[in-house]
Amino acid sequence: MRFHIVVATYAIWLIAVFGVFYVAHGADGNALQLTVICGIIPAACQMCLLGVDWRGLVAPTRLWLALLFVILLSYLVNALNPVTAPTPSAFANDVILGGAWTPIIYTVNVVFILAIASLVAACPDRRLLRSVASVYSVLGAIFLLYVDVTGERVWGRLRANDIEPNVWGLFGLSVCLGAFARKFGLVALGVLASGATTIFIASSREHILALLAALLVIAVLYARDMNKYRMFGVLAVSCIALILAAFLLDPYILNAIGYVKADVLLLSSPTRGLDSGLTGRTEIWAATTDLWLKHPFLGVGFRQHEQFLAGAPAHNAYLAMLADTGVAGLIVYVALLTTSLAASWGIQDPRTRRFVMAVIVTYIVIGFFDRRTINAGNPFGLFFLMCCTVALADQSRRRAVALARTLTWRARRPSTIDHALPHLD
Repeated sequence: MRFHIVVATYAIWLIAVFGVFYVAHGADGNALQLTVICGIIPAACQMCLLGVDWRGLVAPTRLWLALLFVILLSYLVNALNPVTAPTPSAFANDVILGGAWTPIIYTVNVVFILAIASLVAACPDRRLLRSVASVYSVLGAIFLLYVDVTGERVWGRLRANDIEPNVWGLFGLSVCLGAFARKFGLVALGVLASGATTIFIASSREHILALLAALLVIAVLYARDMNKYRMFGVLAVSCIALILAAFLLDPYILNAIGYVKADVLLLSSPTRGLDSGLTGRTEIWAATTDLWLKHPFLGVGFRQHEQFLAGAPAHNAYLAMLADTGVAGLIVYVALLTTSLAASWGIQDPRTRRFVMAVIVTYIVIGFFDRRTINAGNPFGLFFLMCCTVALADQSRRRAVALARTLTWRARRPSTIDHALPHLD
């Protein structure tokens, strides 16, 4: 019962983060900030009802401290330069904060969400993350059904409550990923269908690509768990099915490819196609790169690049990290992605492994089109940090167990010297 209470509070909190964003038409940042801070409620429930197991948190903590060090150093170095010092900005879209306050707000946000992620990884019941994702996906799917039916469309794309289509695509993707944390069945398929429908209605191409990458990850993980005979059978059946489809459905397959190319990915569209510079992103990427080249080592300060690009975001997490924190920040971020992904491969619980790997891979894919690396304002960004922490902590615990077994085996093994000495009565 206590476990289910904690799971429910975490899932409701994550849904509330987006729910408040929806009710406020994506404009009331103060309400969103307050909702994120409410994460202290499920965290307190966990500590009171389930406790905390700090074993294994050394590895993720090292990365978090390195990230915070780079963030603070980028602020400090640029604060001394009048050209790059933080300027008054519209934090939360409605409250003007002094330039000195914005770094403090952003840093406190990062510290808070990293602490929440560490608490989730420190739960003695290792099912917590995938259980939260499972409940969240069902609640999110119900919400998306309502939005898909009642939400308004602008130029054929879902834009309910004046919220950008790509935001709806991101929320739909997070619901799809939560389905992978559930047992395979009708509920999981329904949740997956709900999230995928929202992505399609929003015509969010980056999230379509990310979902395909997640499905590829799931296929690889299922193949990993198969024995060689079953694997051979699946490959044989797949090859036969592809050959039959090529012969029997030739015109339909070509039509489907053309539909995806022209109507889903819109590669030939004059406004969103390849000739549009990826909807103007290539120009922003070039400007962001030029900004980074002027401040190569520590950037212009964490989440400060937009003030140098006339308020336009970089639309690329890696370029944004370069411009904000320089090469030092990008190295830490890439280290976080690679080490977390490698660590997630060894997670023993299949459902947790599927969810964690799918989230990290999709976050890597979306990073080529999204504007931020660390984002507390949406459930997907929060899930990403939880997944990284859980993967790294799990790997540390497995290594500790393996080392303890090795030391125990060596302690019990008779020494070669004892064997060499004669046994005297």
